[in-house]
Amino acid sequence: MQLHRARKDFDAAGVRLAVIGIGTPQEAAEFRRIHGLEFPLLADPERRTYELAGTKIATLDELLGPRVVARGIKHTIMSRLRLGSVVVHQGKIQGHAAQLGGVLVVAPDGSVRYAHLSEDASDDPPPREVLAAARAIRPRTK
Repeated sequence: MQLHRARKDFDAAGVRLAVIGIGTPQEAAEFRRIHGLEFPLLADPERRTYELAGTKIATLDELLGPRVVARGIKHTIMSRLRLGSVVVHQGKIQGHAAQLGGVLVVAPDGSVRYAHLSEDASDDPPPREVLAAARAIRPRTK
């Protein structure tokens, strides 16, 4: 949702966003509709892309530990203080409940130029960091 909120900055930089989720194609379409996402939401119910990217399955502490809870409380408070902010609440869990995600910036030549793999359930990179990495891409010449 943070990347979705920053989508105009990504659009202005000529960066295409896409998300890969672990639900079915039908669940992805419904999630996209409910949350009004304006970029592709792809489905990978077997989690192959997660495995290829090197993401991990969280431990209990990485899902519900003190750091995760504290970040969740901070995020909720900050979201409610922002005017016009949309708070997204966890809905029905789709797929593997402990699968952590990540953010990859992939260059036009297919190379991964930035990778942030979540260390726990609260670990997402700031959109400005992802945008800076995307803006830094220059096509590689051979």
